[in-house]
Amino acid sequence: MMIKGFLDRKFEPPAPFIKAVVVSQSLNVSRLVDFHIDTGASASIILDKDLRYLRLDVAGLKRAERDVGGIGGLIKTYVIEDAALMFRTADGSVVEERLKLLVGSHDLRKLDAESRRLMMVIPSLLGRDILGRFRLVYDERSEKVCLER
Repeated sequence: MMIKGFLDRKFEPPAPFIKAVVVSQSLNVSRLVDFHIDTGASASIILDKDLRYLRLDVAGLKRAERDVGGIGGLIKTYVIEDAALMFRTADGSVVEERLKLLVGSHDLRKLDAESRRLMMVIPSLLGRDILGRFRLVYDERSEKVCLER
């Protein structure tokens, strides 16, 4: 079973991504999101750009046990308890992976215009909570990105 990813050449160097439908019954969400494959992220997380795209209201989400930190410092973090990521395999079947999906939200009102613009291009991350369930293949020279079981 193979789930094909892709290299996004808008990033330098090109960055590995994979598509998944984010599903939450409680939030009535089912939309396709491009996730940056990030072996440095312990957990998968929806960030500001996709928070807006998915039309999620953090006021209705449960706060995570702790906030998430990264290069930009700590951000308020929430959790979607009933989340699933739906991946399309190379043979057309669908693989469902259930998880408690984190949602990170920067306070964009406190940022200057350039910082706000940058926050809105940072992609959501597919972290080791999901990657650890698969074998990750990343070969930039042959442009191969995939998850296998």
